[in-house]
Amino acid sequence: MASKKQPVSTPALEWIAAALGLAAILFVAVVIGREALTGEPAQLPSLEVRATRVVPNAAGFVVEFEVVNHASGTAAAVEVEGKAGDETSSATLDYVAGNAQAKGGLFFAKDPRGQKLELRTLGFQTP
Repeated sequence: MASKKQPVSTPALEWIAAALGLAAILFVAVVIGREALTGEPAQLPSLEVRATRVVPNAAGFVVEFEVVNHASGTAAAVEVEGKAGDETSSATLDYVAGNAQAKGGLFFAKDPRGQKLELRTLGFQTP
């Protein structure tokens, strides 16, 4: 006679692992859904540029600057312009994340430390 096989029961550890996986998936789905429904509307960046230091180099002088984004909106292709006396220099920062900062430098032939230095952002793109 042929013997009947007893069904093998699922180990408790396997059920625990499955429950943890399901809980993690549900948690992520709830967080994403809540953010989609109640997230703040897209905010424009609020950019501030300031000089951090002036460094001599082989091409003249570099004015190192920092752009600080005080808003949650992200800015891409941020144009920064600097004027020192009769010289003007510009740079483009690829990306300034929301509530973050980015650094760059502007080249000048003459030492800008003895002149009035004006830095400003000219514009940005929304990514």
